[in-house]
Amino acid sequence: MTDYRLTGVLRAYRIVLAVLLPAEFHRRFAHQMIAVFAELEAGARSSTGRRGAISALVSELPGVVQLAMRERRAERARRAHLPSEPVGSGNVLDSFLQDLRFAARSLRRAPGFAAVAIFTLALGIGANTAIFSVVDGVLLRPLRLREPEQLVTLGEQSAGIPGGISQTSPANLFDWRRSSRTMSIAGFSARSGTLVVKGEPQLLTGTQSVGGLMPLLGVPPLFGRLLTEADEDPSAPSVIVLSYATWRDLFGEDRTALGKNITMDGTPRSIVGVMPADFSFFGGPSDFYVPARFDAQFRENRDQYFIQPIGRLTKGATLESSRAEMETIAARLRRDWPVFNTNLKIVVQPLQESIVGGSRTQLLVLMGAVAFVLLITCANLGNLLLARASTRRREIAVRQALGAGQGRVARQLLTESILLALIGGVLGLIVGKLFLDLLLAAQATTNLPRADEIALDGRVLVFAFALSTAAGLLFGSVPAWQLARGPSSDALRDGSRGSSGHQWARSALVVAEVALAMILLTGAGLLIRSFDLLQRVDPGVRREQLFTFSVRLPNSNPTFFPRAIERLRSLPGVRSAALVSQLPVTGRGIGAWYNRIDRPLPAGVNPSGEAYRVVTPEYFETAGIALKAGRLLQNTDTRAAPVIVVNEALVRKYYRGEEPLGKPVYLGAPDNRLFQQGQIVGIVADTRDAGLGSDPLPTVYIPLAVMPTWPAFFFVVRTRQDPASIAGAVRSAIRELDASLPVRNVQTMNDVLSTAVAPARWSSTLLAVFAAVALVIAVLGVFGVLSYIVTQRTRELGIRIALGAAPAQVRRMVVARGLSLALTGTVLGLAGAGLLTRLMASLLFGVTATDPMTFAVVTMLLLLAAAVASYLPARRATRVDPMLALRAE
Repeated sequence: MTDYRLTGVLRAYRIVLAVLLPAEFHRRFAHQMIAVFAELEAGARSSTGRRGAISALVSELPGVVQLAMRERRAERARRAHLPSEPVGSGNVLDSFLQDLRFAARSLRRAPGFAAVAIFTLALGIGANTAIFSVVDGVLLRPLRLREPEQLVTLGEQSAGIPGGISQTSPANLFDWRRSSRTMSIAGFSARSGTLVVKGEPQLLTGTQSVGGLMPLLGVPPLFGRLLTEADEDPSAPSVIVLSYATWRDLFGEDRTALGKNITMDGTPRSIVGVMPADFSFFGGPSDFYVPARFDAQFRENRDQYFIQPIGRLTKGATLESSRAEMETIAARLRRDWPVFNTNLKIVVQPLQESIVGGSRTQLLVLMGAVAFVLLITCANLGNLLLARASTRRREIAVRQALGAGQGRVARQLLTESILLALIGGVLGLIVGKLFLDLLLAAQATTNLPRADEIALDGRVLVFAFALSTAAGLLFGSVPAWQLARGPSSDALRDGSRGSSGHQWARSALVVAEVALAMILLTGAGLLIRSFDLLQRVDPGVRREQLFTFSVRLPNSNPTFFPRAIERLRSLPGVRSAALVSQLPVTGRGIGAWYNRIDRPLPAGVNPSGEAYRVVTPEYFETAGIALKAGRLLQNTDTRAAPVIVVNEALVRKYYRGEEPLGKPVYLGAPDNRLFQQGQIVGIVADTRDAGLGSDPLPTVYIPLAVMPTWPAFFFVVRTRQDPASIAGAVRSAIRELDASLPVRNVQTMNDVLSTAVAPARWSSTLLAVFAAVALVIAVLGVFGVLSYIVTQRTRELGIRIALGAAPAQVRRMVVARGLSLALTGTVLGLAGAGLLTRLMASLLFGVTATDPMTFAVVTMLLLLAAAVASYLPARRATRVDPMLALRAE
C-alpha cells in the first residue's frame, strides 16, 4: 500500500524509472524514489496546479538519466568479471541502445539518403501535425465548460418540413424552462455596444444572457462574479461582465476595474466580473456579457425569434429522454398557441455538435488527405530503403553467417527506420508549427468554429510521436522482412545485385503510391472544379467599384442615415450611395412571416418566414440589381402608404402563374406587423444572399421611409475610382456627423464576395497542395523503380544491345514497364476514388462526386506524369555500353 495518490504525472515517473534503471537497482530502490517524488509532486501541484507537477517531472528527468547511466556502467563492470552469458539474456534496453548506436552510424555513412528520407518525412508528418491540430482543436477537444457532454442546444423546426433549425421567442423559452424536468434551460442572443476608447468609438460584440446562462455553463470568473437571473430584472442595476481580452484592452489587466462603471451606448454599467482568458462560448469569443432585461409584456412575446436556447441535462437524464419530453411540451404549445406554434417541433442536439458539425466533413476530408500523403511518403521511403538494402545484402549476410538470427537482423533494420522517423518527426513538428501558423493567419480560418482553441500542444506532440513511430514501422517493415528472410549464401554469392523479391516489393509499393495519389488528385480536382464553378456564379450585384461599410446607432435617430447618405453623395469620386440592412451573399439575416392578404391561409396554418431588407430607393441602381417588372422604390414612398419590392425567387414561390404587381401583403404576426398593409410595386433580380452556392432566397425590400427607426445599415457606395481610395474621406464624413459612431466592416464588394467563398477556397487550395505533393512523390516512385530495374538489368540490356536490339525497342520495354505500374495503380485508385469521393459530396457545387470529366483529366495527368518519369530511365537504358556492362559483371 502507498500513502500517496497515484496521479498521471506520478505514473509517468514510475514508467521512466522502469525503462531507464537496471532491473536489480529498480527492484531495490524504485519504491523509495517514487515516494520521495510523490511528496515533491504534491507540493508543486498545490502551488501551481498540474503545470507545476509536470515541471517537477521535467526537472527530475536529467538526474534520473544520470543515475541510470551510472548504474548501468557499474552493472557492465560487474558483468565483465562474471562468466559470459548466453546471447539474448542481456538487458533489453542495452540491446536497444546498441541497435540505436549502430543505426546512427549507418545513417551517417549515407548522408544523402538520410537527408532525403528525413526531409520527406518532415513534410508528411508536419502536414499531418498541423491538420491534426486543427481537427483536435475544433472537433475532438471537449468544450471548455463544466461537464460539456451534458450541454445541449434547442431550436425550433416545423414538423414534417425539412430545413434548418431556428431560434425561439422569449415566451416559448420561458415555457420550456417552466415545463422541463430533464434539463435546466437558459438562452442567449447576440448584442453589440459602442464604447469610446481613447477618443475613438469602438463597437464591441457581446452576448446577452437570458434565464441565467452563465451559471448554467458552469465556468467561474477570473475574478468577481457571474451574471445571475436577478440581474435580468428591469429594476436591477445595470451590470456587465467583461471578457479577458476586453478587460486587458480597457484596463491593462488592472483588477481595480471591478466595480467601476463603463458607458455603453450611453448607459453606465457596473463591472461585476471578468472571465478567464481561455473562456469562449458557442464557437468563438465574446467581448462582454450583459443580462437581458425583458419587461413582463416582452416576456410573453411569441413572434420574435432571436434567442438561442441552451440546456444542461439533469442527473439521470439522457438526450433521448429530453427529446421525448420536449416533444410533449411542443404538442402542448401547438395546442395552446396554434397561431405561433403550428407544426412546432423542438430539436435537441449536443452543444458541441451544434457548434462544430458544419465543419466536420471539411476537416475530416483534409485529415484524410494528409494521411494519404503520409502513406505515399512511407511507401516511397520503403522503396528507398529497399534500394539501399540491395547494397547491404552482403553486410546482412555476413551478420547472419556469424550467428545473428532473422529476428535480430529485422530488429536492427526496424531500429534504423524508427530512428529516421523520429528525426523526421522532430523536424516535422517545426514544419507543422510553421504550417499551422499559416493556416491560422489565413482569412478562411476565421470561418472555423473554436479557431481560438487551435494550438500545437501536448496532445499534438503525443500524436506526432505516435505518428512518427508508426511511420517508421510502416516503411521499414518491408525492407526488414525482405533482407532478414533472404538466404545468406545467395547474398554472399550475388553481392549487391538485387533479387526478384525486391523488385516485386518495390513494384507493389509504387502501385500503392499511384493508387493513393489518384484518389487525392481526384478529390482535389473535384474541389477545384467546384470552386471554379462557384466563382462563376452571378451574385446578382455589380461588384466593380463598389465600396461598403456599416454603422450601428446606439439609440434611435431617424435623421442620421438620410443625412449621412446625402453627405456621402457629395464626396468627390462618389457616383451614388445607398443603404441596405444586410449585404448580398452574407446570409439570410432577419425575416418575418409573409402574409398574402388576397389569399389568407386556413386557420391553424402559419405562413412561411421570409427574409427582408430595409433599403433606400437608390440601393438597386447603386448595387446593380436589375429591375424585372414594375417600378423601383421612390423617395416619395411613405409609411402612410407602404409599398414593397420583391425578388424573382419570392414570385416563383408565391405567385407562380399569377401577376404579383399590386397584390396586398403584410409582414409579421397579425398583432405585430412591420407595416399594416403594403403593395408590391416592383420585381427585381435575385441575389445570392445565402451564399454563392445556395439558391436565391425569397426576399422583400422595404423602403427606409416605412421603417425609419431601423438601427443599423450597410452603406453601399459606387465610386468613379478605386474604392479603397475614398475610405479615409468616408470615415471623416461619418465622424463629422457623429464622432461617437464607429465605422465597421470597411471593404469592397470584391472583398465581400471573396469572404463568401473563403471556406471553399481554403479546402480546395489545401487539397490541391496535398495532391500535388502526392503526385510528385508517386512519380518519383515510378522513376526510382525503373532506375533500379535498369541498374539491376544492366548486363541483360548490354547483351540485348550487343545482339542488335534497337534503342527504341529498349526504350519501349522500359517505358511499358513503368506505364504498366502506373496503369495498375490508376485502376485501383479510380475504384477507391469512386467510393471515397462520395464522402465529400456536401463540399461540392455544380459537380457530382463521380464527375466523369474530372476522373478523365486526372487519369490522363497521372499517366502523362508516369510516362515522363518512365522515359528518363528508358533513355539511360539505351546508352548502356555492352562491353562495360559485361566487364562490370
